[in-house]
Amino acid sequence: MKNLPLILNIILFALVGYLYYLNSKNAKPVVAPPASLAGGARIAFVNADTLDAKYEWLKQQKESIKQRIESEQKKLVAEEESLMRDAQSFQEKFQSGTMTQADAEKTDAALRSRAQKLEEKKNKLGESLAEEQKKAFDDLYANVEAQLKSLSDQIGYDYILSYTRGGQILMANDSLDITTQVLDLLNNKK
Repeated sequence: MKNLPLILNIILFALVGYLYYLNSKNAKPVVAPPASLAGGARIAFVNADTLDAKYEWLKQQKESIKQRIESEQKKLVAEEESLMRDAQSFQEKFQSGTMTQADAEKTDAALRSRAQKLEEKKNKLGESLAEEQKKAFDDLYANVEAQLKSLSDQIGYDYILSYTRGGQILMANDSLDITTQVLDLLNNKK
């Protein structure tokens, strides 16, 4: 009688193991439905690549920045070419001996100063363009966020994710894709 609890535990353990074995042998794998269908958190996603390609405001911003870059690059190239011509002319005059040492030093200093100012101008332009791109991104994020909040209130999503092929979300169920609705909201926004 002293061993009765031990024997009952062994029998119970064997029975549970046997039932588990039968259940796992006959059971089909269980796949839980997506949380948005199972009564949990409602989740959807927006395809960022599609948004990038089809959001009209964003296309206009990108085109504006592109035109500014091209315009500024043309100006910088013209200034560089002018500086190079002046440097070549200076070198020819200096080598031909038609220039005094004082004039050569003065011209050399002026050319170096122009080159330094041109380099500073390039750096400032790069910083300015980076700021402009950051502002455009911030505005994009604010626009999308406002529209997503509106959409979320209308249809009750708890989470709206950003999906990009090759991004951190490796696969997304197309039934959760609300990109078209978001694009419609964004492109129709006055």
